[in-house]
Amino acid sequence: EKRQERRDAVKKLEAKKPASSSALFMSVKDALKYLRATEVGRSLNEASITIQTPILKDRGVAPLQGAVRLPKPLKETKILCLTNDEAKIAEALQNGAAKAGDAKLIDEIANGTLSVEGFDKVLATPDMEPLLRKVSKILGPKGLMPNVKRGTISEDLNNLILSTLGTQPFRERNNYVSLTIGKCGFTDSEILKNILATSEAFKESVQNTKSKKPILMGQTILSSTHGPGIVINF
Repeated sequence: EKRQERRDAVKKLEAKKPASSSALFMSVKDALKYLRATEVGRSLNEASITIQTPILKDRGVAPLQGAVRLPKPLKETKILCLTNDEAKIAEALQNGAAKAGDAKLIDEIANGTLSVEGFDKVLATPDMEPLLRKVSKILGPKGLMPNVKRGTISEDLNNLILSTLGTQPFRERNNYVSLTIGKCGFTDSEILKNILATSEAFKESVQNTKSKKPILMGQTILSSTHGPGIVINF
């Protein structure tokens, strides 16, 4: 137990040092150059960029967990929103819906003017439910028919959109939190924005976890599917 306490004390001291003190430290921009180089010859969209952060806390403290909405989602999801509320139409478009509108869109789907082929999900408010019967034979076979039980009909369209677009759950395992935050095909700016969003989500999880002593995040590693681990300023 004393040896373990000494090891834990050393880890905590290391965690308090700046990331730049590590021999493996690089700026995110330089790290991405090396990681992309290791993925040459492979599909950039298949090679993932992952963050791994060690968590230093007392025994018995609940594992860190939460979710982060990535500004640049790992997978693009095209959402169609149906509502008669003009304010909700504007909010839906602002929050990432590919298209949003009122009952006129249902008529366009019914007469074939609007194709639903490119959409991954259709969301609606409860007032639209009776009108959706008109297009049930079009949306149903494609798995796009809004349904209360499936959680695709709600007054709170914004919450449905946010929970659909790029929300990544995370949970601490073996004193580490790991999360895929991008693909090698993403731009540096897109990956950096995802890293910042992940950092804020991890910090929020630390603040919300009950512990008598402070919970520390150690030196964070950025890596790719086949690449090395590089320490970054998280």
